[in-house]
Amino acid sequence: LSTVDITITPSTFGQGEVSLVTLKQATGEPQMIWLGKRIPMVYNKKNELWAGFIGADLTTDPGRYKLQVNYTSNAEPDFIPITVRSKDHGIRRITLPKEMVELDRDTLQRVLREISTVKQVFMTPSEDPLWWGRWTRPLPGTIVSPFGCKNIINDMERSPHSGVDLKAAAGTPIKATNRGLVALVAEHFFSGKSIVIDHGGGIFSMYFHLSHISVRVGELVEKGDPIGLSGSSGRVTGPHLHFGIRLNGRRINPLTLIEISKTLE
Repeated sequence: LSTVDITITPSTFGQGEVSLVTLKQATGEPQMIWLGKRIPMVYNKKNELWAGFIGADLTTDPGRYKLQVNYTSNAEPDFIPITVRSKDHGIRRITLPKEMVELDRDTLQRVLREISTVKQVFMTPSEDPLWWGRWTRPLPGTIVSPFGCKNIINDMERSPHSGVDLKAAAGTPIKATNRGLVALVAEHFFSGKSIVIDHGGGIFSMYFHLSHISVRVGELVEKGDPIGLSGSSGRVTGPHLHFGIRLNGRRINPLTLIEISKTLE
């Protein structure tokens, strides 16, 4: 390894989890390559270090991988072994009205268009990071449905829960988890009134089932800015906030990202 002081917290993580990578004494702007994707880093002036996040999707194969760190100073890159562990996120059983699960042709076409719209947003991230420092909760509610659990809806297995559901009475203010550009404002069949924020460097946050949206596409929001109100729009059984994070296209637990970013304050 080079003389750069590299810290990875935690040094191993499970499917759907995330790790904070920090570099001290790096000359120039470092860059990480993780699972084939370039990950820009952010300079933290207070702690005099570069910081970035790496994560594993819910479906990333468990095993040993290499994190590559490149330096603009033409120093040799570092290759650091990282272990991704298998993780059981549990099961969530839900009963919904038949018409909300067995979709008619028109509704199915609508859902497919909406899925395509969201995928397109994730495929065109802002190159440079807009986020800074620690990440914060969009509201203080307790967890009513955890991240990553297998969804059994009306006794049929569906896609795993790609975010975390937080308890919120209708009309509770929702705040941006970090600085970023509003990339999507929409009302979709499943997610209801929805906001997606592009934080740059391949990180997106999602806020679903809102009752009111107070931002517009292209707007720059700061960490903690109010962006809307919680509700029960879309396919839900009651008011709450579905909060999700995409990290370089991978579904990761947003509360883990918030927890490990505390050292960046």
